[in-house]
Amino acid sequence: MNELLIIFLIMVLGYAFGRINFFGIRFGASAILIIALFFGHFGYTVPKFLASLGLVLFLAPIGLMAGPTFSSNIKKNGISFIAISLITAIIGGFLIVFISKVFNIELSLSMGLATGAMTSTSMLGTVKSLTTSNLPGVGYGIAYAFGVVGVVLIVQLIPRILKVNVEEENNKLILPVSDNTGEKIEIKKLIDFEKNGLFPIALTCVLGILLGSIKIPIGDSVNLSLGAGGGSLIAGLILGHHGKIGKINLSVSKEKLSLVRDLGLAFFLLESGVSAGSGFVEVVTKYGAKLFFAGVIMTLVPALISFIISYKVFKLPLFAALGATTGAMTSAPSLGALLQVTNDDKVSSFYAATQPIATVLMVFLPQFINIFFPVV
Repeated sequence: MNELLIIFLIMVLGYAFGRINFFGIRFGASAILIIALFFGHFGYTVPKFLASLGLVLFLAPIGLMAGPTFSSNIKKNGISFIAISLITAIIGGFLIVFISKVFNIELSLSMGLATGAMTSTSMLGTVKSLTTSNLPGVGYGIAYAFGVVGVVLIVQLIPRILKVNVEEENNKLILPVSDNTGEKIEIKKLIDFEKNGLFPIALTCVLGILLGSIKIPIGDSVNLSLGAGGGSLIAGLILGHHGKIGKINLSVSKEKLSLVRDLGLAFFLLESGVSAGSGFVEVVTKYGAKLFFAGVIMTLVPALISFIISYKVFKLPLFAALGATTGAMTSAPSLGALLQVTNDDKVSSFYAATQPIATVLMVFLPQFINIFFPVV
């Protein structure tokens, strides 16, 4: 079947499936991943490039949306965001070693499971640099699907379990006033290169990809980088904060940004699902269902503890705590699900505040573990 047809067919079926109500839970856009797993299992393929394109198109608009309040938000809650990300990473590291010992599996496979469970492709790159084994990729493929779906379920179930009023919780998301509010930007005096906001998004992607391509050597064989996705998020935060470059207008309405954001998320989920679906059943059969359950543990334990710390210890509002949790888990799809739950873009600011910190920590984590427990 034509690859182009496959792409849009999976999107159509995914969005349709995502609307189905399962005991009060809808998968929303994340259902695209489930449908894509099915197509991948039966040998259908889509271009690998689609995942990278999708991640950039998802995170660049998120950065532009969160940019106006990001700086003041960090000033107010910075310690909380660093602590949440750090604790989540530490728990993930402990589980990698614990599961390797308890389930009697190779440490490289356990690390691979963690990269999938915490949906961290940057961490997967580090793990692969530590070993010549293909087990990290196998673990990633097994745990990735639940890594996405698990956190998606958490952000949907917790508000229902706590029986919260969505509108009331959204009203608690009072972001600090932007540092730029005192500057009255007269839009009429600024230059718009393109009326639909594609120029600022494209510029954000260009700067983000360049930023993400910078590699900082760590040790002999490992390089630290934000990747195109993390770079685009940070570039979006910077450009969104300033809103202009000289006379060039970089402000884009939330409606236009949301369209590009949702398209990017669909592309990312689509390719990730198809790739994970290829050989998925065979791998589970070969290594046993215990790997799947290990991945479930690696997803649920850090995510739930991260939420509890955010909500109970740092007293963030419910949706802010869930937003910070999605960032600490570096889970872009779960942010998409949270946005559907809240219908309020303010939660993006809390994802954007923790995700870059968590990304850097996840890159260092395998190297730190390797010091005490060498990976074969």
